[in-house]
Amino acid sequence: MSKYITEREMHRDFLLKDGDYKSTKEVVLRINKYIPDDPILAELDQEQNIITHTAKDIYNDVNNLGDGLFALGLENKHIAICADNSYLYVIADLTISSGVGVVTPIDVEAPEELLIYLLNKCDADALICSSRVLQKISNVAPHCPRLQNIITIDQKIEGYPYIKDIMENGKDTENRGKFLEKELDLNAPAKLLFTSGTTGANKCVVLSQNNLAANIINCLDSIKAEVGAENTSMSVLPMHHSTEINSHIMARIAAGRLTYINDHMRNMMTNIRIFKPRVITVVPMIANAFYANIWLNAKKAGIEEKLKQGIAMSNALLAQGIDKREEFFRDIYAPFGQNLRQIVVGGAVLNPAVVKGLSDFGIYMVNGYGITECGPVISMNADTINETFSVGRACPELNIKLINIDENGVGELCVKGKSVSLGYYKDEEATRLAFDEEGYFNTGDLARIDSNGLIFLTGRKKNAIILPNGKNISPEEIETEIENNLPYCKDVVVYLAEQNGTPMLCAGVFIEDETLRQDKIKLIEDFGRINEKLPTYKRIEFVNLVDAEYPKTSTKKIKRDTVLDFHNIDKGFRI
Repeated sequence: MSKYITEREMHRDFLLKDGDYKSTKEVVLRINKYIPDDPILAELDQEQNIITHTAKDIYNDVNNLGDGLFALGLENKHIAICADNSYLYVIADLTISSGVGVVTPIDVEAPEELLIYLLNKCDADALICSSRVLQKISNVAPHCPRLQNIITIDQKIEGYPYIKDIMENGKDTENRGKFLEKELDLNAPAKLLFTSGTTGANKCVVLSQNNLAANIINCLDSIKAEVGAENTSMSVLPMHHSTEINSHIMARIAAGRLTYINDHMRNMMTNIRIFKPRVITVVPMIANAFYANIWLNAKKAGIEEKLKQGIAMSNALLAQGIDKREEFFRDIYAPFGQNLRQIVVGGAVLNPAVVKGLSDFGIYMVNGYGITECGPVISMNADTINETFSVGRACPELNIKLINIDENGVGELCVKGKSVSLGYYKDEEATRLAFDEEGYFNTGDLARIDSNGLIFLTGRKKNAIILPNGKNISPEEIETEIENNLPYCKDVVVYLAEQNGTPMLCAGVFIEDETLRQDKIKLIEDFGRINEKLPTYKRIEFVNLVDAEYPKTSTKKIKRDTVLDFHNIDKGFRI
């Protein structure tokens, strides 16, 4: 069996021998000092060749871009990034937040109206964007009075500064060295991050260098690395999301690990076969799809029974301390590049069947939990096979507590620590309401904590459904029950709707299989079995069959404020 230890333990006498990182700039300086020739980031060029960038490359590119942006007059300015995932995206984010000014990553898929709102909300003086975003800019820019500079990141386009030209100019400008020499105010705003806005307007979270560096340390304290293995990962999630850029990519750079950059989620399965990563970070929905496809492919190939027999034999040997999974399941690993052994997920409760099933093949799942306002990492569970529903213990540098605890031991989780945000940008009232008198941030997440310190999430406070009898329901609990037991439901959302003036607890579901959609008898029986597991007041009364997937955020969370728009009493059935 492989041995796993935390990145903190692994690097205590090496990259961390000078102490904990105090800033992201220090990360760049330290990896250049100790591992200049080690590959750290890589991506594909247009010919599908892997282009690798070393620690020294990152150091040089960050300094060149910093000096080049200084020469453009962008020191201490607010600079937004709205682009596809790339190496240069990481360099831009890292450079701006590490001394140029304040960086704000923005969803590349944001429609024009939302883009205008976000650029104005974060006071963007400049925008670094993909060429395809320029199509929106002619309509957006006139509504953003502070926006003076628009820089392209993926190709040179006439009339716009190009990031590579700015970097080249940074080499010989009279500002040479000013970025490196600039002292950082570690408690000043360095990054503004927008929350996903699943149930309302996007909030603008302020993170300082203290917050960013503390989040890196939280990750190194919580993420376990496989001793002796080629620890490569692939970046998949959009880089405007705090989990991807702050926790996955920055923590791996800080640990001197190689991360492959997948340009777009539509290319994920193609690129995973090229990059052959050991680790991948995704949302649970993708991990579930991985597992489902393994069995779908086995069924198509007519080897379902043979695969089940192989699992039984493998597990019997494993019980005796003999691990033959790599030998038995090489064909299973092929679609994932042969090397995938760990999937890190976050954002939803795991399906125990998927955790166990992937483990049978030698692929382990790690479940993380965080929120943008906390850097984002709060906890990590590396032992999901034994405790599927927990998101682990809080990071050692964080303090947590529950408030307003109910009779079931569930309360709102509150967090305090160096990684916790300074508050919301230009919103003193929202900031005041988010923190208590002791300095704890109210996450809005409902949870219980057991005697071992394990955190079990039960839902979002703002999503709670209050029934006419006064009972509170966390819809996420019921959604998880449906998803884990009825895998044919691709989308599930629980909500309250009225019929003839009477509130009714509903489950909106999207089922791709048209034959199954029409089989009302089976559906009624399946949902009836779900109801039997639930207390009477939590039972679903009506199932609404929607014609397509619900609208989602870029991190694949259903936008709950749109759910009632799809409610149709004629497209479903009562239970």
